[in-house]
Amino acid sequence: MTKLFLRIVLLVLPAAPVSGQDWRAQLKGDGVVIRDGKMLYDEVGLYRIKVPGYAPAQVQVNVHSEAAQGGSVSRDNFVSLTAFMFSMTFLAALSESYKVPASQFLHGLGYSRLKSAIGTPDLELNLVMTDEGMQLEVVNAPPGQRTRQTMTWEQVFAK
Repeated sequence: MTKLFLRIVLLVLPAAPVSGQDWRAQLKGDGVVIRDGKMLYDEVGLYRIKVPGYAPAQVQVNVHSEAAQGGSVSRDNFVSLTAFMFSMTFLAALSESYKVPASQFLHGLGYSRLKSAIGTPDLELNLVMTDEGMQLEVVNAPPGQRTRQTMTWEQVFAK
């Protein structure tokens, strides 16, 4: 899983610049908040997609992830798993719509972080981690379709 995660991060980071935003403040800030005994990560962003041969599009995405503070998931693994699951889910959901190589799709991808959602996000990713495993829920807002996948830690880290 680690090698795949690094490949995805290397592909996604250059494709999603923090244009016009204070990147210094973002680098210094904590992404994870501790509240009511839980580690929480919440982010809303607007992706701009410009792939040659397709009409430009925008997709608003809301990411929510949580795990018990002091549980079996360390803060580092919480961040890593959240980023990994989001990247995989987001790329899989959107790349199916475009019949182009991943590098071309990522090249046409832009990102702006939002302070709060603008109406209803187009795509929501909810990730809950417990001592037993994790549950990933993806919500496609326009049709209201929810898809859940529940996995034990053994299943997540199986080779």
